[in-house]
Amino acid sequence: GRRDQDDAGFFATATEVINSLEWEMRRVPAVQRGGWRALEIGCGPGRLMRPMARHFAEIHGVDVSDEMIARAREKLADIPNAFPHATDGASLSLFPDESFEFLYSYAVFQHIPSREVVYQYLREIHRVLKVGGLARLQFNGLQRSEDIDASYNTWAGARFSASELLDFTRERDFQVLVLEGTATQYMWTTWRKHESGWLDAQENRAPDAQIRIRRI
Repeated sequence: GRRDQDDAGFFATATEVINSLEWEMRRVPAVQRGGWRALEIGCGPGRLMRPMARHFAEIHGVDVSDEMIARAREKLADIPNAFPHATDGASLSLFPDESFEFLYSYAVFQHIPSREVVYQYLREIHRVLKVGGLARLQFNGLQRSEDIDASYNTWAGARFSASELLDFTRERDFQVLVLEGTATQYMWTTWRKHESGWLDAQENRAPDAQIRIRRI
């Protein structure tokens, strides 16, 4: 935002992203969302956490920047169910297994230069998400090359193809509900976590089940 931007103007810039997250939450009836806990990866100063807090019993946010977490605690001081946390930038070790029903990340993985760190986050997402929970995530889906891979930094971070993400979800029994903006810098995807072995059971019933599931 601009240097002279007030809090109201700053938080208003989140409207489009909030609308996208709320749309994905409609996959579960509101009556079933009453006690949900949510997590934002890369929460910054709490721009998304503040409006999202109204939907959850608790919302947690993590960020690698101590300064951003300090600002988030200040900005969210009047939101009793919002909890920002400083993290190590590579894991979600603060949280036990199956802690959250909803998890999201916006404009974060695009700025992580290491593909392995992003994959570590994805493995952690699988760990902390409850069975049946939803993850809404954004990636840089632009085409990779050896030259580009060697130049990753905190501005132009690691890139992932749609097929790489689909391979990961297949290995972890995530159901892919949305995959949009493929081959762009702003690729969005929504996953639902299932119990181990779920995908094999689907494919045993119909050879093309995974294709149909991924087109939902």
